[in-house]
Amino acid sequence: MFTLTSPEIVERGVIPTRYANGVWGVEGGENISPPFNWDGAPEGTRSFVLTCVDPDVPLEEEWFPYKEQLKVGTLPGDLFIHWIVCDIPVSIKALVEGASPDNMPSGAKELVTSFGTAGYGGPAPPKGHKAHAYIFTIYALGVESLGLPKEAGYVDFTNAMKGKILATASLTGYFSH
Repeated sequence: MFTLTSPEIVERGVIPTRYANGVWGVEGGENISPPFNWDGAPEGTRSFVLTCVDPDVPLEEEWFPYKEQLKVGTLPGDLFIHWIVCDIPVSIKALVEGASPDNMPSGAKELVTSFGTAGYGGPAPPKGHKAHAYIFTIYALGVESLGLPKEAGYVDFTNAMKGKILATASLTGYFSH
């Protein structure tokens, strides 16, 4: 069975504040990427991709403070994309805490997120909003590389993965402030 775990994030538990995005107003947030481990990839796996998405972006709610920057229909599937790491070599079975941006495995590539830059962007739901789910997903792919430039985003990434996914595993944590 293909699994994704973290020594710092318990399935359906609270994500520690240090992994949150202090730049976007989370007090105590250090925007450090969490550590992850994966195991049980199927035979034929040639690389991995790791993503983090927030499906709870309140784009349609009147009070939402970022209505000018983010509008309904402007985000892919109206998900806020916090992290995309592709082309992780098949020999790698973990990412260390703080891997983004300077401690990535050789060959791995971080793509552009909803923050507009490549690299990890920690949880930063609007202050006082309900806890948002942050879904970390590892994909086992049957190719060594997706061949995407660093400027590629989530739509490019999902299109490039079509027909190449052998298995997925997810870990969901929650965060609010």
